[in-house]
Amino acid sequence: MTVPPFSQSLLEQDVFVLSNLALAVRRRLTERFAELGLNRWDVAVLAVLTDHGPIVQRAAGALLGVDPSDMVDMAERLVAAGWAGRERDPSDRRRYLLTVTPEGREVFERARREELRVREALLAPLGEEDRERWASLLRLLHGHVRSGSLDALL
Repeated sequence: MTVPPFSQSLLEQDVFVLSNLALAVRRRLTERFAELGLNRWDVAVLAVLTDHGPIVQRAAGALLGVDPSDMVDMAERLVAAGWAGRERDPSDRRRYLLTVTPEGREVFERARREELRVREALLAPLGEEDRERWASLLRLLHGHVRSGSLDALL
């Protein structure tokens, strides 16, 4: 099946193109993660636990920008799967501390390898210098959006 050419007017809209790329990559990652029994939020929480754990559950949610009640559900899923541990914070019994388990580290590393496979497929047309520039620009834009600057400008 031949794919028809894309609309030039849409290709000139950077935000549309970026959104279209994100949807395609997200679809592929969702498929890959599902094969591991994971969803993208599982991977995100495991990343936070790997980088910052043990961490207060509410702080983990804040790092991810998710509502505390949603974070409870995500933590419960990871604990039930054996990928995270949750216990009362000894310094404040009202809070929970989350940690990544060895099984959680293992499944997170497998998810990272799947992300690398998807990234390699996406970036196949780019040379090394372009890949480094792409990564640098993505992180710059991500920081811009996280800082609230995009919302302030709109």
